[in-house]
Amino acid sequence: MRKNRLHVLTWLATGCVFFVMSAASCAEETKTTVENLRCEYLTDPIGIDIPGPRLTWNLSSRTHGLRQTAYRIDLGTDSLAVASGEIAGEKTESEDMLVFYTQGEFKPFTKYYWKVTVWANDGEEYVSPVANFEMGMMDRRNWQGEWISDGRSVDEKPAPYFRKEILLNKKVVSARAYITSAGLYALSVNGRRVGDHHLDPMYTTFDTRTLYASYDVSHLLREGENAIGVILGNGWYNHQSTAVWDFEKAYWRGRPSFLLNVRVTYDDGSVQTFVTDRSWKTTDQGPVIFNSIYTAEHYDTRKEMPGWNKHAYADSLWSQSVAVK
Repeated sequence: MRKNRLHVLTWLATGCVFFVMSAASCAEETKTTVENLRCEYLTDPIGIDIPGPRLTWNLSSRTHGLRQTAYRIDLGTDSLAVASGEIAGEKTESEDMLVFYTQGEFKPFTKYYWKVTVWANDGEEYVSPVANFEMGMMDRRNWQGEWISDGRSVDEKPAPYFRKEILLNKKVVSARAYITSAGLYALSVNGRRVGDHHLDPMYTTFDTRTLYASYDVSHLLREGENAIGVILGNGWYNHQSTAVWDFEKAYWRGRPSFLLNVRVTYDDGSVQTFVTDRSWKTTDQGPVIFNSIYTAEHYDTRKEMPGWNKHAYADSLWSQSVAVK
């Protein structure tokens, strides 16, 4: 009897806990939120490069038939002012949850914070958390430095390697790497690969335009000596393998080259930009002895150069880079 009695009490206690949790869960399920704020379909992105970026959001609710009737976008460079409502946009009567934001002029390299207030057909007002996005170059005239290559023939098989050591004299708050190339690139900072992209940049008609990517490298740089490394691949720019589309005859064909700007913001508010120029060192004696977008990469482990993209590597036998147009 005692065992049965204890069993009943345990079941009752468990039942009470279950009832309380179910009520809380039910309340959570009926909560309405404005969420999934994105700029150009990305969450808190950097390197946005259009004057009127697309802002999107979702109204999430389990209330049947709930819909947005109006919205207001609050946007500015002060996160606290946006969060507190000190900065407020204009209310717009609309069900749209994708907006080309063209109010005001966006500045390059600047971070913007934004939130959305939504009015729904239930008469309630719902406010999102604060999101952010950061502008990129915005104009080709904001690029600094030179396009560089190793100056070798388009028929040269080994991939060119590049390295540069830079000195940071202050504490780093943030750092961005902006890189574009004719051909493909692999970027590293202090021996660590930057980003998870491969085969960048994607194909374009290279005599008309090339694409660039933006990376947050704040966590890779440190006060003091640092090293930057780049490997270039042929990609669609210098097609060495013959193929049905005759890419090896493309009029833009040339030895791969690249342009890099590393923009560092220090704790005192000052900004320093490190760029590609002829002071970069280069070699074609690395382990990538052949690469083609059609016929793969040949890698010779006997030619590996341990530490080539780290500080204090002995590069006295490397050559000086060549500036190209």
